[in-house]
Amino acid sequence: MAGRLTVLTDDRLDVLRPVIDARVKATAELVGEGAFDEFFDRTMRAHLVDALAGAQAHEGTVWLLDKTRSFLVPRFNSGPHAESFVGSFRQSLRSGMISMVVATEQPVCENDVRENQQQDKSLDQKLGLATCAMLAVPFYFAGELRGVISAVRLKGPNEPAPVPPGFTAENLATLQLASSVLARMIEHQLMSLALGREEFR
Repeated sequence: MAGRLTVLTDDRLDVLRPVIDARVKATAELVGEGAFDEFFDRTMRAHLVDALAGAQAHEGTVWLLDKTRSFLVPRFNSGPHAESFVGSFRQSLRSGMISMVVATEQPVCENDVRENQQQDKSLDQKLGLATCAMLAVPFYFAGELRGVISAVRLKGPNEPAPVPPGFTAENLATLQLASSVLARMIEHQLMSLALGREEFR
């Protein structure tokens, strides 16, 4: 019979908890302000890319709130056009479907994006693509909502191929699990940095 894991608290850490929590939060703010590319290591990237493949998405994006919490900024994208918009494009929280995820803190599965009046077509127009279906889930770490992870199925505007099929509830569950696991990986990294046990690689 398996034993139960019991970890006793150490009273000596009580006085340090506010300091550690403040350092973790400060480091999380630095990550959100532009150091994400350096922070988001190979293991994290591989985990997300595998999850996107598992959800049968063409590509996916990690969007983080900017310092003013007025915009979502793409900090990682798994697709071929990443360099043309990651870190530079800004999605206003006043429009767009991923902004709705921030407002409601609820996931979205939309399989007819082109007909949805809430879609902001700015990024599609910039990239010359059409988003046909999208998943988007809230992304939390360091104790609060920090952004959104999205996954899409795309079609070129003049491609003769049929519109790709929509996502399923199972695809959404895959992305939600990926977001939760990624949050734990990030929080481990933040804690390590806060305690001086790891550096950006």
